[in-house]
Amino acid sequence: MRKSIELMAKPTNQYKPLILRIMKKLTILLTVALISTAAFAQGSIDNEVYFRFGYSLPTWKQFGGTKSDWSDLGFQKRGGFMGEVGTIFMLKSIPLPDGMAIGIDADYISFYFQRFNVENEFGTIDLATLRVDSKVGPSFTYSPVKNVAFDVYAKVDVSWVTATAIIYDENADDAEGYGKIAAVGLSTGFNVRLSVVMLGFEFNTLSPKLENVDSDGDYLGQINNDDNTDKTPLPSMNFTLGFSF
Repeated sequence: MRKSIELMAKPTNQYKPLILRIMKKLTILLTVALISTAAFAQGSIDNEVYFRFGYSLPTWKQFGGTKSDWSDLGFQKRGGFMGEVGTIFMLKSIPLPDGMAIGIDADYISFYFQRFNVENEFGTIDLATLRVDSKVGPSFTYSPVKNVAFDVYAKVDVSWVTATAIIYDENADDAEGYGKIAAVGLSTGFNVRLSVVMLGFEFNTLSPKLENVDSDGDYLGQINNDDNTDKTPLPSMNFTLGFSF
C-alpha cells in the first residue's frame, strides 16, 4: 500500500506514457466542453415582443426650416415623447451563422407628440404635432452571447393620423388645426438588447400634406417654400428605453 502511494505521488518513467495519454484525453474533453459551452452561450434568436417609450426630438428641419429660420421666428425650445408596441419576427428558415438572423420588425402602433415653443413679450406660440403610426420592415439581428443582441432595421412608416395645431397664448379655442389621414414615410434605427432591457435610436421622416381643418385646399406647407410644395417635412430622432421578451 505504501509503495502504491509513493508511485502515485512520484510517477516513475513507466507511468509517463499513461499520464500523457490521460492528459491528452482531458485536453480534448476540455476543448469539446468549451466549444459546446460557447455554442450554448450564443444568444437565442427567437421572436421578440417589445414595448418602449422615450424622448422624441423634432429636428430643426421640420416644417421645411433651418435652425436659423426657427431662431428668426423666435422659437428656441423643442421636444416631445413617443411610445410603441411591436414584434420582431425571426425568419429562421434563412441560413445564417449562429447568433445571426434576418427578421421582420413590425410596430403595431406608435405614437409621437412633438412641440416647438416660443415665449416673448407678445405672448406664446406652440406648434404641436401628434402622430399615430404603424411600421414594418426588414431587420438584422446579431447576438454574440446569451442575453445580448443588436438589431438594425429599416421600416415603411404609415401614419394613420397626423395632426398639427398652432396654439396662441395657450388658448386652444383659437388654435389653427391641420391634419392628414394616411401618409407614408421611412424609419431607420438600431436596438441594443440586454436581457429584457431594450435601448434604441431611430430616425424617421414623413412629409404629409397637412390641410387646414376649417378650410379645404389650405395647406400648412413649409417655412421656406423654395420647392413650391404643399408637403410638410416632419423628420425626428427618437431615443428609447423599453423591454422585450
